[in-house]
Amino acid sequence: MDNIDIVKKLLDNDVNLKNQVKQLIKLNNTDNWITLKDACKYTNLSQSTLFRAIKENKLKVSKVTGKLLFKKLWLDNFLES
Repeated sequence: MDNIDIVKKLLDNDVNLKNQVKQLIKLNNTDNWITLKDACKYTNLSQSTLFRAIKENKLKVSKVTGKLLFKKLWLDNFLES
C-alpha cells in the first residue's frame, strides 16, 4: 500500500466519520424538543396530567432554558408505561 492509498483510506474514513456525526446531529436535532403546549397536543393529555407525571418522576423534562421542554421519545415512553 503506497502513500496515496493510505491517504485515500484516511479520507474515506474521515467521510464515514462525518456521516456518522451528521446522523447523530439529526437524532439530537432541536426538532425533537417540544414545548408543554405541544406535548399536550402530542399526547392528548392535559397540562395538569403532565405536571403530575413530572412531579412523580414518571416523565422526564428539561428546564434548562427556563421552559419545560420534552423529547418526543420521553413522551412516548411515558405513554407506554
